[in-house]
Amino acid sequence: MAERTEERTRETEATADSAATEVDTGVDVGRLDGLRTDTAEEETESGGSYFSLRALLVAFVAVGGGIAVGSLVPILPFVALLGVPAGAFVHGLVAGQQRYIESALAGGVCAGLVAVSSFLSQFVLRGVAGGDLGMGRLFAVAAAVGLVLALVGHYFGRDLRDGLTRDIE
Repeated sequence: MAERTEERTRETEATADSAATEVDTGVDVGRLDGLRTDTAEEETESGGSYFSLRALLVAFVAVGGGIAVGSLVPILPFVALLGVPAGAFVHGLVAGQQRYIESALAGGVCAGLVAVSSFLSQFVLRGVAGGDLGMGRLFAVAAAVGLVLALVGHYFGRDLRDGLTRDIE
């Protein structure tokens, strides 16, 4: 009888230790291989919050990486902005939940920063000459375009993920 109690104690401690070492990154790796998880875990995931800082960080990394790869094409202007939907597509593909808010925010901010930094020398020259800078308007327009591109990219990434993980009937 005492042996069984010790076994239960060891099993409980082992499960507590394994649960304590898991880190939630906002990416559901277990569902990428096509295997279904239990429905109780899906129900707790679907009842989650609307916004996650970890998912926002992953979205910034994905969109920033897409912009960095897009900016490697040196001749064509604004090719870096094509990295916004590409990065959001990747984020939608690997995210465990729908993270449209995080992708849109990351796409808008990154696109606005890329546009302003692309024309920074012209803004400096206009500022020295005493003219209207227009940085705010450029940031707003680029952020709106980046937001829409990120939403489209994330949508198609989620759609592909749904098609890859759905059971064939």
